Amino acid sequence: MDTYFQDVRMRIHLKALEVWTDFNKIRVGYPELAEVLGRFVIYKKSVLNARLSSDWAHLYLQRKYNDALAWSFGKVCSLEYAGSVSTLLDTNILAPATWSAHELGHAVGMSHDEQYCQCRGRLNCIMGSGRTGFSNCSYISFFKHISSGATCLNNIPGLGYVLKRCGNKIVEDNEECDCGSTEECQKDRCCQSNCKLQPGANCSIGLCCHDCRFRPSGYVCRQEGNECDLAEYCDGNSSSCPNDVYKQDGTPCKYEGRCFRKGCRSRYMQCQSIFGPDAMEAPSECYDAVNLIGDQFGNCEITGIRNFKKCESANSICGRLQCINVETIPDLPEHTTIISTHLQAENLMCWGTGYHLSMKPMGIPDLGMINDGTSCGEDRVCFKKNCVNSSVLQFDCLPEKCNTRGVCNNRKNCHCMYGWAPPFCEEVGYGGSIDSGPPGLLRGAIPSSIWVVSIIMFRLILLILSVIFVFFRQVIGNHLKPKQEKMPLSKAKTEQEESKTKTVQEESKTKTGQEESEAKTGQEESKAKTGQEESKAKTGQEESKANIESKRPKAKSVKKQKK
Repeated sequence: MDTYFQDVRMRIHLKALEVWTDFNKIRVGYPELAEVLGRFVIYKKSVLNARLSSDWAHLYLQRKYNDALAWSFGKVCSLEYAGSVSTLLDTNILAPATWSAHELGHAVGMSHDEQYCQCRGRLNCIMGSGRTGFSNCSYISFFKHISSGATCLNNIPGLGYVLKRCGNKIVEDNEECDCGSTEECQKDRCCQSNCKLQPGANCSIGLCCHDCRFRPSGYVCRQEGNECDLAEYCDGNSSSCPNDVYKQDGTPCKYEGRCFRKGCRSRYMQCQSIFGPDAMEAPSECYDAVNLIGDQFGNCEITGIRNFKKCESANSICGRLQCINVETIPDLPEHTTIISTHLQAENLMCWGTGYHLSMKPMGIPDLGMINDGTSCGEDRVCFKKNCVNSSVLQFDCLPEKCNTRGVCNNRKNCHCMYGWAPPFCEEVGYGGSIDSGPPGLLRGAIPSSIWVVSIIMFRLILLILSVIFVFFRQVIGNHLKPKQEKMPLSKAKTEQEESKTKTVQEESKTKTGQEESEAKTGQEESKAKTGQEESKAKTGQEESKANIESKRPKAKSVKKQKK
């Protein structure tokens, strides 16, 4: 049931459970369930309310009846007869939970869904015949009932009614930790199933707990969210981060804004957050043209489902936000409506958003209403849709209180800048306040201005070293200049000696070449003579051979004659 009602921002807390084990406290043997309900609401008023006060009571019965599976009577927060009853047919508890949610829905003003009621795009909603969720019709009926005076739903029950036990994930008396069920504790490295810390562990949960150890002192456990927020630091001895603190309401912030409830309130910034970086705050003509009408797009208060209070002329600037210079349509939450109003005389296009009551239980924020604390004139701010004197913010932190070295937080204590220590920023320290925990030397805790100064000093030192290097380089160069002028004479002598050496070498090479050529010529001549002699010898041999051969035929002829 609690899961179902979380969609309408309502929680179900079980305060007590009564089980009838010996006999039934009321008669349940009626043929119809409605008769049983009549008996139960009497029992609730006379017995249960005297024992323990509650907003609602429900009776479960494991019986079948002729008329219905569940019934409810009365409205929540009623001091008279009010309650509901449903049946349990078997071991399946999902269906009875849906029936119980249906009857409790009637108790908070919801009616049965009609033809066009939808939930998450479906028709089978809880107040119909399904269990998908509550429909848009149920949202409207629920909020209408809440606004009509169901004040008992505004008080959140304390933990005094919670049964204390190990395993409920709530660290209670004599417990060091609580990891839940046995299965969950098996996965927990810091906590045991008996709600005791593991050996060697200091903690199990908390913003200042990491790997079962306390974070070091000065660790930033909660960063500042904006310029009106302040950071908190671990103290090194606890797993808990200090309570969230922020700058005191009324502290000046950028764009001529003021800090209020942890945020910088400025029309310019609010327009940019909705319509983009090009948007700007609209002039007063836009506010008068829209907020004096009294509808969902221009009003100073929503008084009912379709009822809107128009602004008075003096307070129109504190109604719904108006912006100009809107270039693109932004991506806004579902059901949000954007409206543009054209002022012909001023040639202005005024942009704003609409809002109605049925959007609130859906969890859709009203982005288009001027934030409290926004300036509406000199020394005047918007507060509860009225333009009033800025003294309503009760800002009393003068610069002298913190010696102009810090600002006041929402507890009116000084939060010192880095370099000065609380409580009044008089002595040297690391900044922070008595409420924020001790800042340390971690980078995250040092303001960016310190790093900027460090970088500038480093660059200045490099520049000085560069100048010194250039100076000594020139001195050394001037010292070595005379030696460089004498160098050409020695080089000339060396070159002459080298040229003489080269000439001698070339002459020797020339003589050697001539000798080699003469030797070659002699060799060639000798070879030529030898060739001539050889040719003569060959000629002589050839001649002798010829003579011999010439003589041989004569011999033959002689022999023939003898024959």
